[in-house]
Amino acid sequence: MRDTGGLYIHIPFCKVKCPYCDFFTAVDQEHLVEQLVDAVVLEVARSDADAFPYAINTVFIGGGTPSLLEPRHIERMLLAVGDKYDLSAVSEFTLEANPGEITGAQMVALRELGINRLSMGFQSLDPGLLKFLGRLHSPDDALRAFAAARKAGFDNINVDMIYNVPDQPMEVWQRDLQRLVDLAPEHISAYSLTVESGTELAQMVQAGVVAMPDVELDRKMLLWTRGFLGASGYSAYEVSNHARPGLQCQHNLHYWRIEPYLGFGPSAHQFNGRERSWNIRHLPGYIENLERGESVVAGSELLSQSQVYHEKLIFGLRLSEGVSITEALGFSGSAEFVAHYGPVLQKWEGRVEIDGDRLLLTDSGVLLADAIATDLMVSLPGHVQTQDAMPTAKA
Repeated sequence: MRDTGGLYIHIPFCKVKCPYCDFFTAVDQEHLVEQLVDAVVLEVARSDADAFPYAINTVFIGGGTPSLLEPRHIERMLLAVGDKYDLSAVSEFTLEANPGEITGAQMVALRELGINRLSMGFQSLDPGLLKFLGRLHSPDDALRAFAAARKAGFDNINVDMIYNVPDQPMEVWQRDLQRLVDLAPEHISAYSLTVESGTELAQMVQAGVVAMPDVELDRKMLLWTRGFLGASGYSAYEVSNHARPGLQCQHNLHYWRIEPYLGFGPSAHQFNGRERSWNIRHLPGYIENLERGESVVAGSELLSQSQVYHEKLIFGLRLSEGVSITEALGFSGSAEFVAHYGPVLQKWEGRVEIDGDRLLLTDSGVLLADAIATDLMVSLPGHVQTQDAMPTAKA
C-alpha cells in the first residue's frame, strides 16, 4: 500500500486584506481570475506526476478566498488535476469560503463537483471584533452561510474562530463559542491572534495604535477553549484544532506529520519528504511565467536529517497523539529516548510524558509547547546526521 499525500491549490483573491493575515493574497485583482485558472491548469499539466509516488487522499483549495471563483473555474482546475493525477483515493476534499461571499447556489454546485468539506472563516460572532479584524461579513451573514451549507448537503464543516483579540473580553469569547457549538459544525479551529511581521496589525502594534492582550489572558482563553470544546464533544487533536470523533482535518495532518504534499498556484509549497519548494508570491509574475513556459518555482531547499527530525518533533508535539519515538524520531525505543533526553524530561516533568512509543504534551505542557520543543532540539541524538541543508534558488 502506497504512502498517502495531499494536494493543495492556492487561490489568492480577496476583496480586502485582513490586517492580521500574512498569507499571499491579491486584492482588487479579480479581473485576473480567468488567467489565474489558465495558469494553474498549465502548471498542473506541466508537473511531473512520476516524481510524486504517493496516493493522494486529500485535496484542499485555500487562499485567499477560493469561493470568489465560480464553480466552473473550480471544475476546470479539478479536471486538469484529475487528468494528471489519480484522485481515486481522495476521501476529504476541502474548499475555504467566507460568509457573505458565497451563495447557496454556489454551494450546491461545489457539492456536485465532489467537494465534501467546507472551511468557513467566521473568526468572530461579534460585530465590533469583526470590524477590527477587517472582515466584511456580519454575524448574521455567518449564520446564514452555515445554514445554506447544510441545505446544500455539506455534512463536514469547519469554522475558523479567533481569540486573543484586543478588546475581546473572555465572556464575549465564551458567548461566541457557545453559539458556535449550538450550530454543531464537525470541526472548529480556534486560533490565538498573533502579530505576524509585515502585516498591518504588526504596524499598528509597533506604532502603539493597538495593544495586544497580556499573555495570561491568552493562556486563560486557550485552556478554557480546550476544556469547553472537549466537554462539548470536540477533542483537541492539535493545539488549535478541535473535531468530533473521526472528523479531524486529514489534509492538515499531512503538514503536521511532515508527510508529502503537492502545491499549485502562486506561493504554493510542495514537499516530497526531503525537498521543499515554493512558488512565486506574485500573481502577474506567476501567470506570465507559465504563459512563457518558464518555471514558477521561486526557491527550494533539501532538508538535512536534522531539519526533518526537528520538524517532526516540533509539529508532532502540537498533536494530541504526540510523536512516535521510533517511527518518526528514529530511536530504538523509549528507553534510548529517555537516556538521551533525561535532563530535559526532568526539567519539564508534568508538562511532557511518554505513553508507550509516543512523546506527548500534558494539558499544562500545551501552554509551553514552543519552549519544550526548543529544549529538545538543543541536543541531537547520534543517529541523526547534522549535515546542512542545501538551499537552491530557482527563477
